[in-house]
Amino acid sequence: MNEKILIYGYHSIKEAINSNKIKILLIIIDKNKIYKYSKLINNIKNNKISIKYLNKNNIDNIINNKNKNNKIINYQGIIAYIYIIKKFTLNNINFNNTLNILILYNITDTKNIGSIIRSSVCLNINLIIIKKNFYIFNPEIIKISSGAIFKINICKVNNIEHTIKFLKKNNIKIISITEKSNKNCINFFKNISSFALIFGNEEKGITNNILSLSNYKIKIPIISKKISSLNVSVACGIILYEINRNKII
Repeated sequence: MNEKILIYGYHSIKEAINSNKIKILLIIIDKNKIYKYSKLINNIKNNKISIKYLNKNNIDNIINNKNKNNKIINYQGIIAYIYIIKKFTLNNINFNNTLNILILYNITDTKNIGSIIRSSVCLNINLIIIKKNFYIFNPEIIKISSGAIFKINICKVNNIEHTIKFLKKNNIKIISITEKSNKNCINFFKNISSFALIFGNEEKGITNNILSLSNYKIKIPIISKKISSLNVSVACGIILYEINRNKII
């Protein structure tokens, strides 16, 4: 049976309603937000989704029961229960199309992942690949992505190395983003069509065995000498913008 997932936040739920990748079981709204969310409520009703109105204290109790880390959660007066109905696998990839893929190698910070997903949808990534043991449909990731996670294919794989080899066999260029490279990212993507970008763990980066499988290794030029590296979600946004800039000019 599919796992029931609690999500929260206006934009996350708005995007969930329009997604064919998930099924919404129930949406719960703070009684004091009925007027504010009237347009969304009409959309919920038009899509024949079950809806319930509760006092804020009751919704707080639901959130707190799920919140193991005791974090303060701004759920914006709206939560929902969903489950995933469409799972994407490597066999679903159509290699006849131009493919812009991201591989998130051992990245674990939920804020970074949520931001990366949002940037990916904004900047034309087709597919995100992650390790199977990482729980990507984390409510925090969903909220930080503003529901963008429901607009992109996510493929969970057992082995990143095997996946890279599979992609290379299908003529996908593997490009690692690493400060260990001497090659600059500026104008690099002018003649690159289908590719898979690898972004590494926040602390350890990309391991040497993964780097050795790459067709190319590139870096973002750091202008200041005061610091040597960027946050991974910021680096991802810069690289994705550079790709799109190269396609436009």
